[in-house]
Amino acid sequence: MDAAHTSVFDTAPGHFATRWPGEAVFGAGCVEQLPLWARRAGVRRPLLLTDAGLAATGLPARVAHALGRAGIAPVAHDDVAANPAISHVMAAAQRWRANGCDGLIALGGGSVIDVGKVLCALLCSDLPLGETIVQGDAALTRPTPPFAAVPTTAGTGSESTVAALVKDEAGRKHVLRSHRCRPQWVALDPLLTLTVPRAVTACTGFDVLMHALGAATNRASHPLGETLATDALRRAIAALPAVLARPDDTAARADMMLASYLAGVAMSLRGVDGIHGLCTPLEAVVDAPHAHVLAVVCEPLMRFNVVSMTARYAAVARACALVAPAVPDTLAARALIETICALRDLAQLPRSLDALGVLPADMTGVHDAAEANASARLNGRPLSRDDIVALYAAMRRPPNLVR
Repeated sequence: MDAAHTSVFDTAPGHFATRWPGEAVFGAGCVEQLPLWARRAGVRRPLLLTDAGLAATGLPARVAHALGRAGIAPVAHDDVAANPAISHVMAAAQRWRANGCDGLIALGGGSVIDVGKVLCALLCSDLPLGETIVQGDAALTRPTPPFAAVPTTAGTGSESTVAALVKDEAGRKHVLRSHRCRPQWVALDPLLTLTVPRAVTACTGFDVLMHALGAATNRASHPLGETLATDALRRAIAALPAVLARPDDTAARADMMLASYLAGVAMSLRGVDGIHGLCTPLEAVVDAPHAHVLAVVCEPLMRFNVVSMTARYAAVARACALVAPAVPDTLAARALIETICALRDLAQLPRSLDALGVLPADMTGVHDAAEANASARLNGRPLSRDDIVALYAAMRRPPNLVR
């Protein structure tokens, strides 16, 4: 939700519209309903999109076997990488066409589901992929194929957002925004996340926190999105420490998956904030996981925002049960910031830019991109050019928790 173009989110008070995602099933073992979806959707030869790491666990093979028992013949394709590129989309399209596929199942994390979304757009447009990404739904001239998503991490919420990110050959990120390319059916099965490595659980869980916080506190006008974001944040704050301490805690895993899904819906309705707005330009110049960059950006942005957003941060802190109702706004807002920072540290994520790698000596391009970023313009406290420069400078110093 952080491309550098005019925001699609309404900031006029009282003005909002809602378009919900497709069908979703929740609960332990719900992935077993996938063959039922395929039969109902008339899918006989789906492309089973995943990544090599997940393929090595045997999960895609088990899913393919279950589909096969139902008379469905999936075509496996595991050529998707983290932070996927347009080349991954083109390779998936080639496999689709060569095998006459008639449906899509994205099994994996946000990268896999994002490639699935962009693949749907490519298959339904007569324009070059770059132009299709820019135009979104307006470029789609054919019906989208049946599309199911089975997330195996709780983080990006790609299964419920309208956005998908892919990189070009130069490493620049491009965002497709499309309601039509959002998965039509989603299985949120916490059992699929039980064996996710701690580092991945930490990174994806922190993504949920940042998505929910941004959607809950930005200046977009969408009360339903705000409610969903706040609930997602409440769930994630409670569940993330639990899944890090007890990886087999199915109830906490389920709460993280639901938080991720709800935050994804909220982002589609409200967008995010300056944390993502300043994160994306950095990701163009450093090779670091998304959550690591968010972790570096978040505290300086929260400390900047709270100056004029004390009441809003305090309201979110109370909704998340971080403080008693009678606690003054200043202390409540501080509790929210301290909680997010403590979770960042619990997840063992970095605090300063130095941890992300070598930065360009001239940061002008990063400053320019942040100033033009749509998410930065949604920030609850307006960001000037001078503010942006000062915030990036502050990120070079490991911050201390707000006192």
